[in-house]
Amino acid sequence: MSQPKQSSKWLKLLKNIAAMVVMFMLISTAVDAWRGRNLDPQAVPLMTYTDLQGTTEDWLERSYSEPVIVYFWATWCPVCTYVTPTVNWMAADYPVVTVALRSGSDAKVAHYLEQQNYQLITVNDQLGQVGQQWQITATPTVAIVHEGEIVSYTTGITTPTGLWWRRWWASFSG
Repeated sequence: MSQPKQSSKWLKLLKNIAAMVVMFMLISTAVDAWRGRNLDPQAVPLMTYTDLQGTTEDWLERSYSEPVIVYFWATWCPVCTYVTPTVNWMAADYPVVTVALRSGSDAKVAHYLEQQNYQLITVNDQLGQVGQQWQITATPTVAIVHEGEIVSYTTGITTPTGLWWRRWWASFSG
């Protein structure tokens, strides 16, 4: 007799977990929409950047061949310590450019990346000018640009699965 009772408990627990996941996704989507409300997806700022290694690339042009992940973070951002490993993982297979916002000198940012063993193409935005052009209001922020338009935009914590799905979905957008 305890078997049906036990399975009923598990079913109730699974329903509660599913409800919380759906609620989290709705709230997260609403927050992202609110934070990105002034962002014009077609008004992508110029994306020709020189990274810490001195390489200059036009990331906007590259977005016409495949989606590009643009990741805004900071060495002083506690939430970034959870998201940056995911971005680093994605960078092994997909085009990713990261922008370190107001994180100090090139040497300091390069040292931080080396210390964390991150293999990221990074632009150092010491004065926050790139962040202002992109209207970044929170770190971390991830934008995915495809065919010259922002097709996905999220702030705060994102999971590896969430970022992978956003990037995958972006390949069909634009």
